[in-house]
Amino acid sequence: MKALAAFWMRLLAFTLLVLIAGILLIEKHAPPKTGVGGDGPQSARTLGSVYAAPTQVKLVDVIPASLSGETNQDSEPFLAVQTANPQVMVASAFTPNPVSSSSNAPIYVSEDGGNSWILNAITPVPRMTCDITHAMPTGENHPRGDLHAGTLACAASITLDESESNDVSSSAVMNVQSTRSNVDQPFVRALAISKTDHIYVGVNDFNQPSGRTATVDVSVDGGVTYKSFSIEARNTAGQDGPSVRPAVAPDNTVYAAFFGWRKFNGTTATSDVVVVRDDAGGTGPHPFQALRDPSDKLPGRLVVKRTSIPWSNAPTLGQERIGSTLSIAVDPHNSSTVYVGWADHGRKGDIYTLHVRRSTDRGLTWSKADLPQTTISNATNIALAVANNGVVGLLYQQLSAGRWVTHVVQSHNGFVTAQDLILASVPADVPTQQFLPYLGDYDYLLSVENEFRGVFCANNAPDRANFPQGVSYQRAVDFSARTLTDGSGNPVAVSIDPFYFSVPVIP
Repeated sequence: MKALAAFWMRLLAFTLLVLIAGILLIEKHAPPKTGVGGDGPQSARTLGSVYAAPTQVKLVDVIPASLSGETNQDSEPFLAVQTANPQVMVASAFTPNPVSSSSNAPIYVSEDGGNSWILNAITPVPRMTCDITHAMPTGENHPRGDLHAGTLACAASITLDESESNDVSSSAVMNVQSTRSNVDQPFVRALAISKTDHIYVGVNDFNQPSGRTATVDVSVDGGVTYKSFSIEARNTAGQDGPSVRPAVAPDNTVYAAFFGWRKFNGTTATSDVVVVRDDAGGTGPHPFQALRDPSDKLPGRLVVKRTSIPWSNAPTLGQERIGSTLSIAVDPHNSSTVYVGWADHGRKGDIYTLHVRRSTDRGLTWSKADLPQTTISNATNIALAVANNGVVGLLYQQLSAGRWVTHVVQSHNGFVTAQDLILASVPADVPTQQFLPYLGDYDYLLSVENEFRGVFCANNAPDRANFPQGVSYQRAVDFSARTLTDGSGNPVAVSIDPFYFSVPVIP
């Protein structure tokens, strides 16, 4: 069972070593080569509401001009924003070091609010990362830093590094603060408390006893020390699901969601969707036990019991695999309100169905059914966030009519009314997948001041009709011919790229 759950990292490592070749230079400050779309249809579907489409949507292909000739499958994106200086951001994807197979893997850095991005090879693993997530709180007051990352090396041991950078524009490699093996899918959230960064890393930890693998690593001293806490209180099918997702509120409330696997037959996991809570930032002697389920009095509220989650490491939803879609978000100004979303085999005829539920009493009770308009067919990569005014944002990617359609949805009333904005609608059969995941096992959404910001991956063909709100490219493109080029006019094959976006929060 352990080997099955860890296979994603091992398979990815093997495949990438064979398929990906990086041959171009990293340019520290490459000038952007930009083409702006926007003359396509304004695909902002308003679901039962009167909201107008936002007028300041930003969508940018993150690949720098220096890598215009690359054709990597740069999938599984993530994003961190420096909250004290939101112009500074870090993005990541399965992007190899383009000049060396032994040098450090890169991240993407923007210092101008996402208009342009550069590669900076500072992660503490060679060539490329496997799973990587990160966060940028401001407790230590580094204007271009406080980047905390959980990174898996692409190796058979699946080693986790929990690392920090005090300046993401520097070439200094991130400082590794904690290392251990036999874990999967780190997911980092962090919060500045006074002058210290509190860091929470959700991991599927096979070092935990009795198959209770859902774990949160907690540091309350900026990553100097970490403690690992299993948050699973029930018997499992030898392990929990790979996704363990923390969410933190400024009042020091920490939630975490995970899949409690109760049975597994090789193709379907019979799973509970479980939410735990801690009211003291994970600092007490028995953290994450504030919520108990009335059915058995054990820690962890069962939002949904015994749902069927299809599990496949073969192309199943288009060219994408399925089995690990989960997200949780808390209102930053009202930690009693929390949302959780997941995917399962929920509706007859669907391959994979998204759901969103809400609690308004700190996770004690949850909506008995999906929130309106949030039972979504044949979709994946759900990401939730809540803005300062209480508006909830929902990012997801849906396979529809042979296309991957990326939506960002906003609502101020629990999706009774909602604005549905389409950021991308691209062919699902091009390019052919090089490895799995094709787009990623997750994307990401977060709120920053009066914006939702996020990342997703998609077919990168420069066709304005594919990006209804407009798009900017740094890499060389020919919009008239709908062709990528290498910067010298030579055509480049379509591939998968990460895209950054920002959308104004609705009032």
